[in-house]
Amino acid sequence: MNTDFRTAAAPKACSLEEEYANGLKGIIFDCDGVLFDSKEANTAFYNHIRNAVGLPKLSEAEAAYSHMVSTDEALVRIIPPRLLEAAKEARNQTRYSDKFMPLMLPLPRMTAFLDYALEKGMRLALCTNRSDSVHKVLEHFELSRFFFPVMTVSQVPPKPDPEGLLRILETWGVQTCDVAYVGDSFVDEQAARRAGVPFWSFGNEELSARLHLSEFAEFFSLVEPLVDKA
Repeated sequence: MNTDFRTAAAPKACSLEEEYANGLKGIIFDCDGVLFDSKEANTAFYNHIRNAVGLPKLSEAEAAYSHMVSTDEALVRIIPPRLLEAAKEARNQTRYSDKFMPLMLPLPRMTAFLDYALEKGMRLALCTNRSDSVHKVLEHFELSRFFFPVMTVSQVPPKPDPEGLLRILETWGVQTCDVAYVGDSFVDEQAARRAGVPFWSFGNEELSARLHLSEFAEFFSLVEPLVDKA
């Protein structure tokens, strides 16, 4: 028996069409960093809270961490325990939609692709570490009609917990192999892995993913042969 695994032939990677033999039935999206370039908005929001309790601006590492986790998790990381209650009060008194939502930038061709996906009969959902305030974001940018369900940390534990993804699969009545999750952070990658859902990385080459995408323009030709089989 050949026990030298170094000389064994590597298994042939299957194509997307082979992987989605029954068609791609739905795509689940993260919000920040995928639908929107919102890092400036989020950083400004947390700097506003830090300023309210007498702290300097976020470091680059703190800004990066805050961008991918829930607000409660971010505050625990960036606010000392003695100031945490005051910081939460500052958050509660801040209208994100007035001050910071205008800083969010929809990604190019995003809406065009979502329209295309709906025309093809594809299901679309959102799984985000934002709270239910994400509904205000969707309404502001006229995106609410695209996504059902929308899973937030007001309903399920924050990613990387897979509960949000699993709840979407249950709502849709589909299997893990029927969908893809598109995210841009390590917590998205981990949530997809724990849920058993194929992960497509958006704008982040450092993540371990089935696909790495850099812009929505790439989705059209990628998805077309898959949805036509669904």
